Amino acid sequence: MSKNCFKFSLAVLLLIITFIYSMTSGISDISVVMTLKSLFSKVDDNTYTIINKIRFPRVFLAVIAGAGLSASGCVFQGILRNPLADPFTLGISGGAAFGASVGFVLGMASVSWIFLPLFAFTGAMMSICLVYSLNVKKEFDSNGMILSGVVASYIFSSAVLLIFAILSSDQLYSAFMWLMGNLSSFDERLLPVITAVIVAGIIILCLFGNVINIITLGHEKASSLGVNTTKTVKYIFLLSSLMTALIVSCCGVIGFVGLMIPHITRKFVGNDHRVLIPMSVLAGAIFLPLCDALSRILFAPVEIPIGVITSIVGGIFFMFLLLKPSGKITL
Repeated sequence: MSKNCFKFSLAVLLLIITFIYSMTSGISDISVVMTLKSLFSKVDDNTYTIINKIRFPRVFLAVIAGAGLSASGCVFQGILRNPLADPFTLGISGGAAFGASVGFVLGMASVSWIFLPLFAFTGAMMSICLVYSLNVKKEFDSNGMILSGVVASYIFSSAVLLIFAILSSDQLYSAFMWLMGNLSSFDERLLPVITAVIVAGIIILCLFGNVINIITLGHEKASSLGVNTTKTVKYIFLLSSLMTALIVSCCGVIGFVGLMIPHITRKFVGNDHRVLIPMSVLAGAIFLPLCDALSRILFAPVEIPIGVITSIVGGIFFMFLLLKPSGKITL
């Protein structure tokens, strides 16, 4: 218990340091002292605008998105008992990409700030409904869920490519940047909504930690211990999917976070989801702001989409994971 308290305390400290570092990083380098002053009092107009109006909402969104994606990925891997389960492989991101692409075709991005996230969210929910309907009679079989997610991803990806063929050059660039994950186009008016939903969802998922531990033992053992696995998995799946859909609709497609972070966290705290879920939340909240800071400073003043950074890091991580002597990816 004391070891876990130390690890949580260290993770919270790293989160604070990461948050401040991400606030200071960018085309305009601002010192830590000036950053902290700008948060609590108005210094000069330029610094105040950069910190409070641009960087703080963006970094805060990265924290929330990283935490939500990591929690969802951790839970998906647990309830489906598959180390490759995550929001990306379950087709949620593909559905959001399709919805956003339709929004770009219809010119919704220029009509109102709310329409593009709304279209993306609708697309994500369509994908969730498709995956759910294909498995509702199979009691959420793990392999069936993953296969259904892959099928949904291929269907929506093909539809996105078809839409790209009819987009104008300006629309194509905007859509392409969104699909690669982009925090710069986020409207801060959505921040209170996404924060409230993600925080509430994380709290609920953490409360289900012991139940998820039982589910990982298998349906028969879980049933013998009094857990209605089909009903419980359904509720947890829908809640995690809703969280992911909301994040992707606001931030674009950010891959590998929900897949990679639980794997890394599991090496430090083990498989107990009562500890693993909240630690994954903190790890994701640290990882994504770091990726966002890197996307802003790596080729400044050109900004790289954050989804590119997470995909590169995730790809390298799993390459090394597969090169281990065991050559296995396990829970």
